[in-house]
Amino acid sequence: MTCLDYCQYLLVSQINYTLTNFADHSHEFSHDKINRFLKGEKITPRLIWENVKSQLITSESGYLIFDDTVLDKNFSDRIELVRRQYSGNAKKVIKGIGVVTCIYVNPAIDQFWLIDYRVYDCPLKNNRQVDDASDLQSYQRVDSLEWNNEELDQGKIIKIKGFPKEHKVKLFRVEVSTHRTDYVVTNDFTQDSTEATHQTCGFRWKIEQLHREGKQLTGWEKCQCRKARIQRNAARTRRPPQGGWEALLPLGCSLLVWVRLKYLAIANNSTVYQLKNDLLDRYLIQQLKNPSLKMALA
Repeated sequence: MTCLDYCQYLLVSQINYTLTNFADHSHEFSHDKINRFLKGEKITPRLIWENVKSQLITSESGYLIFDDTVLDKNFSDRIELVRRQYSGNAKKVIKGIGVVTCIYVNPAIDQFWLIDYRVYDCPLKNNRQVDDASDLQSYQRVDSLEWNNEELDQGKIIKIKGFPKEHKVKLFRVEVSTHRTDYVVTNDFTQDSTEATHQTCGFRWKIEQLHREGKQLTGWEKCQCRKARIQRNAARTRRPPQGGWEALLPLGCSLLVWVRLKYLAIANNSTVYQLKNDLLDRYLIQQLKNPSLKMALA
């Protein structure tokens, strides 16, 4: 069994992405054989870049965007790496695995590519503490800062708690909707327009599109592997672990599958959802022509 075999299963499966389902529908690979593959194979983030770099179309106005997502494991009690952390999608603290992804966006052609990812193995962070008073008062929550009209329009200089004392950034208060406000920071002090920042931040929705498509179409959250794969890293982490995790191998494969789906969607002037739904359409057409279960009336 190879990585390609497992990725092929994730590519064509519609709802169930478990190893048991793979084994049940495979004439070649047993459940034990698939498990041995997960324990012995090494899937690294570098494989993403190796599969994407030839497809990438760069632009002088391109963006690198990083964002995190939480793989929901709320009903999993024995999976390693699962931590209680805040999920923006669930709007609450859940049990899950934190993942940080990086995409490259070319705004000139309105396309984006996944180029890297890391598993984020850490506890839930507190609300970010900042200082906008040049040490004249203690740090406070970023959402409790006061803003004058000029700062709302052009941003304000702040320090972030935990960063070097002399390191300052510019903070913008961006009203995304009537129910949501984002606080965006940059080390580019020439940026002096909240409106321009709001426009630039619009590209961040691309990475949320990636997270949504990956979870819905390639089974990011469906793997139930439990045990660690000792001394083998499937992905780099923020905090160096004692070993790797077999639970991350399906994640790496799922990301590779999304990369392939995205490439095929662009090549066929389609969407990743249409490609997956086309498989069901072909199945229905085949069953209408030659049904496996034939209808009969008394």
